[in-house]
Amino acid sequence: MDLRISEMFEELSHAREEVLPSKLWTQLNNQNVQQLESDGYENFKRTITKNYFTWVIGVMSPGIKSQYTYLWQHLPSITLLSVGLRTLFMGSHAEIPWKNAVSYNLLCRLGWAYALHSDAAQRVNVLTEPVEGNPFLITYNGKLISQDLSNSFLEYRSIMDAKIKTQSIRTVMELGAGYGRTGYVFLKLKPDIRYIVVDIPPALYVAEKYLSSQFADRRIFRFRPFQDYKTIAQEFEQAQIAFLLPHQLELLPDKSIDLSINISSLHEMLPEQVAYYLNQIDRLTHGYFYMKQWKQWFNSVDQLLVKEDYYPIPQSWTRMFWRECAVQTLFFEALFAISVNHESISPPRPTEGQTGWG
Repeated sequence: MDLRISEMFEELSHAREEVLPSKLWTQLNNQNVQQLESDGYENFKRTITKNYFTWVIGVMSPGIKSQYTYLWQHLPSITLLSVGLRTLFMGSHAEIPWKNAVSYNLLCRLGWAYALHSDAAQRVNVLTEPVEGNPFLITYNGKLISQDLSNSFLEYRSIMDAKIKTQSIRTVMELGAGYGRTGYVFLKLKPDIRYIVVDIPPALYVAEKYLSSQFADRRIFRFRPFQDYKTIAQEFEQAQIAFLLPHQLELLPDKSIDLSINISSLHEMLPEQVAYYLNQIDRLTHGYFYMKQWKQWFNSVDQLLVKEDYYPIPQSWTRMFWRECAVQTLFFEALFAISVNHESISPPRPTEGQTGWG
């Protein structure tokens, strides 16, 4: 195991129980570490990203079907025809059978077409998929694209196009950032912000390496153990990108975050963990909280059925929206304005059962 990853795991082992990985995440972490060891960081966009949010098409799952249905209904016929014809005659990928590769490429291109179609300001034209991590080579009008890039842009758009004080968003904290796909989009489209990545290893390791490389001109606060915020305050506050383990959130000052984000990981947590993180978000944030989760998802490892009413949202938070996601319609997204007052959050009560998509 890479020494840097080992250092992160060692520090995490001293954390309180609420931030230690659940059985599900212990299993996923082992898989991610094995893939990094066998295929290297150089290929992470073809390996561990498939354990996060990139869906390579094998069987036509409900999640894939729902995306095709949405895109078919919301894109102009000429776009559907043009993208479909071009995809049939463009290359495949060595790791994927031709039929599945065509379907995968088609979904990526339609997703990108939708991002272009829905962006009146054309901010999406600033974005292109970095070659670092060896992504599948999928292009749209000569530009390298990906599922992650279009999904991250749609998440960015949902937040920044809401009726919020966008100019007040200077510090963003993402809990469960994966390899940093959403952070990459925020840092590209809003380069004046400070972005704090919070995750467990090996995701934190990959995100630190990836975003530090992509934004080599920015001041970086790299992960390190610390016991007192005062010892790192000056360097941390001057950094434009920072990397923390989850338990280190406890050391940050109250109401020091303008926007907190969680995408597709709260539903994978145990009730005590959900309550812990929402408490930290409530304490740290004086602006907004955005989350995107499955509408219904069964954690077969920890035997938990999670639905939309699983999350103990404080009554003091003001709901800006709670709605079905565009494209990925089996997910919901919600945005809240957080008050200056902090209140204690109790663990939710999950439903027992064995249904749902994951």
